[in-house]
Amino acid sequence: MGRKGLIALIIIVLLCVLGYLAVQRSQQQSTAQVESAPWLAAEQGYLNTLQALEIEQPGQPSVRIERRGDTWVVPAKADYPAAPQALAELLRALREARTQEAKTANPQWHARLGLAEEGGADEQALRLKLHFDGYPDLGLRLGNPSQQGSGQLVRRAGEDQVWLIDQQLQVPTRELDWLDRRITDIPFTRIASLVLRYADGEKLTLTRADAQQYNFAVAELRKEQKLSFEGAANGVALVFSNLQFADAAPLAQIGFKQAPMLQFSLSGFAEEKLEGALYKQGEQYWLVLGEREGFNAAEVSARSDWAYRLEPDQVQRLAKKLRDLLVKSP
Repeated sequence: MGRKGLIALIIIVLLCVLGYLAVQRSQQQSTAQVESAPWLAAEQGYLNTLQALEIEQPGQPSVRIERRGDTWVVPAKADYPAAPQALAELLRALREARTQEAKTANPQWHARLGLAEEGGADEQALRLKLHFDGYPDLGLRLGNPSQQGSGQLVRRAGEDQVWLIDQQLQVPTRELDWLDRRITDIPFTRIASLVLRYADGEKLTLTRADAQQYNFAVAELRKEQKLSFEGAANGVALVFSNLQFADAAPLAQIGFKQAPMLQFSLSGFAEEKLEGALYKQGEQYWLVLGEREGFNAAEVSARSDWAYRLEPDQVQRLAKKLRDLLVKSP
C-alpha cells in the first residue's frame, strides 16, 4: 500500500472512531434524559386533584377509596375513613418516581415481568386506576421489583413499553388495610381512673391521685391481698394507648344478641370521659364506644355507631379481674 493509501486509510479509521464516539455520546445523553425524567411527567401538575383510586390484585376483590371533602373513605366499608398515611405514601412515591431505564416493549415478555393483563396470578400486573377532578383517568400496571436494586417494573395501561423506576410502590390490596384502624390513642399520663364492670357483677376500679403517681391503685384490693407487682394494674389502662382494631362493621350490622360482658368508664385528669362496652359474639370480641367528652379526634378516633373487633390478646389485657392482678397462690 502506498503512502497516500495509508493516509487515506488512517483518515477513514479516524472518521469511523469519531462517528462511533458521537453515537455513544448521543445515546448516553438520551439515557441520561430518560433517567432524569419523572415517570408520570404529564400528570405532575394535577396529581393532587385525585378523587378516587381503584386497586385490582389478581384473584382478589377490587378495592376503591374516594375523596369526600377533606377526607378519604372506603365506600365498601360504609364510607369508613381511610388511613391517611397509606395514601400519602403512595402519592409521594408516584410523584417522585423517576425512570431509570427503558425495558422491553414486547408484550410477550410482560408475563415474566409480572406485567401481563392475563395469565397466572404471578404473571398479572397489579392494576391501579386513578380518577382526577377535570383530567383523564390514569391506568397503571405495577410489576415485579427490580432485581438490581430498590426499583420496580411498571408500565401505563394500554402501552407495551416497560420502564424501570427508582421507587417501589407500596399499595395495600385489602379494604381492611386502607381503613384508619385507630380506636384510641390516649396518653397513659392523662388517665386518672378506669372502672371495669362485668356482667356477673364484679367490678375493678383503678385510680391515681394525680399524674405524678405512676402506678394505679386498686380500690377493691383487701388488706390481706397483694398485687403480683406494684404496677400490675397499669397494663389495663395502657390498652387505650395506640389501640387499633382487627376489623370493623356498622353497629347495626352486628346485632348483638347478648348483653355486654364488660362495660368500662375511663376518666382523665382534666375531667375527660370515655365510656364503652365489650361484647362477645360467637368466638369474636367487639368493642363499642359510647359517651365521650374532652378527648380530641386524635385521642379517640373510633365512631360510636360502629363496632370494632379486637384480637384475643387485646381482650386479655383489657378484661382483667382482680384475681388476675394478684400474686398467684403456691
